[in-house]
Amino acid sequence: MHHPMPHQLVAMMLAVITLISGLAPAQDIRPITDRLDAIVSYPLVISLSVEDEDQLRRGVTTRIDDGRTFTSQPFWVGLTPYRSLPSWTRMPGQWEATAYRDIRDTPIAQRPPGSWFILVPLPIDAVGQGLWFGETRYELNWLPDPERALLEADTAEHTRDFAQFWSIHLDSQALNDPSVRTAVEQYHRNPFQNWRSRLLTDGLDPDRTRARETHAQSITTESIELELQAQTPGNDLLAAIARQQEARWQIILGRIWLIDPDTAQRMKLALTRTARFGDRILPLWNADSTELSRLAHDLLSPFVGDDTRVLRAKAWLETQPRALAWIIDDQGTLEAGTSRFLPSLGVISLPSEPGSSLLRIDARGLEAPILETIPPDRLQEIQIPIEPRDISPTNPQIVTERVDLRLGRWGQSHELIASRVPAGAPFVRVGPLLADWTMPSLLNNRPLEHATVTPDRATSGILWRTSTPGRKNPKSGWRLFFECAAPNPGQRDDTLTIWIGPRDYPTAAWRIRPDGLVETVRSNASVIVPQPSVETRILQDRWIAQIDLPDIVFDQDGHLMLGIERSDANGVHSAWPRRMFPGQAEPGRLMITPDRFDNLRLP
Repeated sequence: MHHPMPHQLVAMMLAVITLISGLAPAQDIRPITDRLDAIVSYPLVISLSVEDEDQLRRGVTTRIDDGRTFTSQPFWVGLTPYRSLPSWTRMPGQWEATAYRDIRDTPIAQRPPGSWFILVPLPIDAVGQGLWFGETRYELNWLPDPERALLEADTAEHTRDFAQFWSIHLDSQALNDPSVRTAVEQYHRNPFQNWRSRLLTDGLDPDRTRARETHAQSITTESIELELQAQTPGNDLLAAIARQQEARWQIILGRIWLIDPDTAQRMKLALTRTARFGDRILPLWNADSTELSRLAHDLLSPFVGDDTRVLRAKAWLETQPRALAWIIDDQGTLEAGTSRFLPSLGVISLPSEPGSSLLRIDARGLEAPILETIPPDRLQEIQIPIEPRDISPTNPQIVTERVDLRLGRWGQSHELIASRVPAGAPFVRVGPLLADWTMPSLLNNRPLEHATVTPDRATSGILWRTSTPGRKNPKSGWRLFFECAAPNPGQRDDTLTIWIGPRDYPTAAWRIRPDGLVETVRSNASVIVPQPSVETRILQDRWIAQIDLPDIVFDQDGHLMLGIERSDANGVHSAWPRRMFPGQAEPGRLMITPDRFDNLRLP
């Protein structure tokens, strides 16, 4: 009796599989992307394009070249957006994986935005094979296990240096800052970004991956939970996404280091960068997930060599900001002995290599450019003397003064408010208050991005004169009126703070609560400033405050230096006239002149 040879059996099996698949209805299901990156010894998670969702009811069948098939349960992975409060870094929402049977009857428009995903448990001996969806074969871009890169460090010294590279992460002081800690927690709850929490806390060390299984390291004595503790198929899929993303970046960083250690270290620095803002340490790393996804896709391409891979990494590094600059205050400080303003700019140098940088500042009226040495990764406040500019009575437009900053090849321009604000009838608008700077808006130099507070938390006010018009005492009878929108108005933790006088040396600062309580939080020892008379009312969707200012709030030249900040019951912070950064001690100031308020001009 003739027995077929083993290779003939394989051919017969493939023919039968092909025949069966030809008789069965074709699955109109395919990967969203043409390139599938498969990591040796890792399950493959694939996002799908599905035209007819009814085809998912029996699962998704795939097979590898040798005929082995896999039936995977489809999950809808969607993001439920948070109505997030303003913060330095933002969490877009919560990711959830819902099985087909639990979401099939929910219209797409009513689901959390997302797509279908499956997990294919590729065996370790499938390396080199492709993956079939029906009659269509997809080449798999096979990537080595991340731990294999350690074996390629060919000498003991090289291996030690490689291990040292993986150990680079944020120190405990940075990790304990509230903004850094919040960012780590946000990344840790996101399966597509969980690799960043590990990069920040333990350097993304491949040696620790197997044991940790994507659980983040303790930052202090308290551990951050991934919120995937329940062993459900949906959570298992999210955990597999997190592992796959983590492994991709371990492979990327490991490959780059083996080719060019300096470039790999610069990449780690850009992905974990922080800077000191006074007593705070704030994240300043690249947070553009779309840009990082494109970078990862390019760096894992099978069609580029080592040299090209490093060039692509260096090109990305060149796009990272080399410095940041923004206006902290326009008119809260006057130059001693002159009438010039000394506005403050915040500047941070973000060099690609260690060392201080030389900043050049040019502005109209300066006899020579200002040169300042800026230390790396640390806020430096720079003051620039500006000559006050008068406002024309016939064209009452605020005048600004341009300043140009240059640090190496980096340059920026900013417009400083160079004229005092004349108080004209019927009132001077104060606000609306602006939300604090966020990391993306500061990194991208977008002063108005995320600056608007939502209407249910907005704050705006006016300043006007309540006394009988007259020029004998222009400092008397001035009143501030504020409307403070709030979801639950009247809570004690909702506070409005009025700052009077120079920045850093205020004449007074009063904190006002919805119940009318006034607390003096700052005062000038050389000047006795009485608390203002305050009336408050709590309405359905806001609370209002009417504040009668004492005459002494105007300085000897008859000017009012005014700054406002509010922190609502949920910790949403806003300020006027400029945005503040987390930890900033007090807001900037605008100088208001009251002597023209009673002037009557015919049209």
